[in-house]
Amino acid sequence: MPGTMLLVGAHMDDCENGASGVMLDAIRHGWRVVTVTVTGDFSTWGQTLGREDAVRRQLLDLAERFGYEKRFLDYAYHNVEPDLVLKRRLAEMQDELRPDIGLVHWPEDHWPDHRAVGIAAKDALGFAHGLSGNLQAPKCPRVFAYSATPHQTWHFEPDFYHDLTPVIGEFMGLVAGTDSCLSGRPVEELRANTVSLGFGGVAPTEPMRCTGHGWIKLAECVVWGDQSGTRYPFALGLRTLWGPSDRPLFEDE
Repeated sequence: MPGTMLLVGAHMDDCENGASGVMLDAIRHGWRVVTVTVTGDFSTWGQTLGREDAVRRQLLDLAERFGYEKRFLDYAYHNVEPDLVLKRRLAEMQDELRPDIGLVHWPEDHWPDHRAVGIAAKDALGFAHGLSGNLQAPKCPRVFAYSATPHQTWHFEPDFYHDLTPVIGEFMGLVAGTDSCLSGRPVEELRANTVSLGFGGVAPTEPMRCTGHGWIKLAECVVWGDQSGTRYPFALGLRTLWGPSDRPLFEDE
């Protein structure tokens, strides 16, 4: 039975860079996927200043093209605190959507917004009954943390690995599209590496164009695939916050 997946990120590209491989696989399995960008005030960041409406429109267009929903809160960049106001807003979303799986930032992170959103989202998904105003609101049954990038997130040690091999090319395409929104330049103009990889009897992938964030995430996925016991050429490593870590994300796997 298809379910609902909720991803919470601090910035416009965090869900896509950190965990969109898993969300793309969820879409492939027929799930509803919703992402939340907490710092939706694009007038407070130098890279998006002056093109706020265009950035929001491009991000929504990208989400529509790949088959997920994208929501924005109105916080300014690097002005997020894990206070009751943010926790309540996220808890109300938890109560509305009733997700089967939640994905949030790992809270040990050099970026203050990542850290704050990771704490607030974990509390909101687990304690919506005390934060949302609905005492009957259930908690999200499975919640995992993701890593933003290696130079931002620290002390991140996955205990759950999800196979991204079927969607790795699409994953790189979505990250490239997000990098385009971030920079304000067409994907074709972004610096990129084109690669085609195959491992241990697995046929090489179609050539993948990996922009900056994609190249980093591809390298992580190769490492996590190896850490999984070489079960998967490409995997996304996640950290279980609660719920089972000994069964796959989707029932038909």
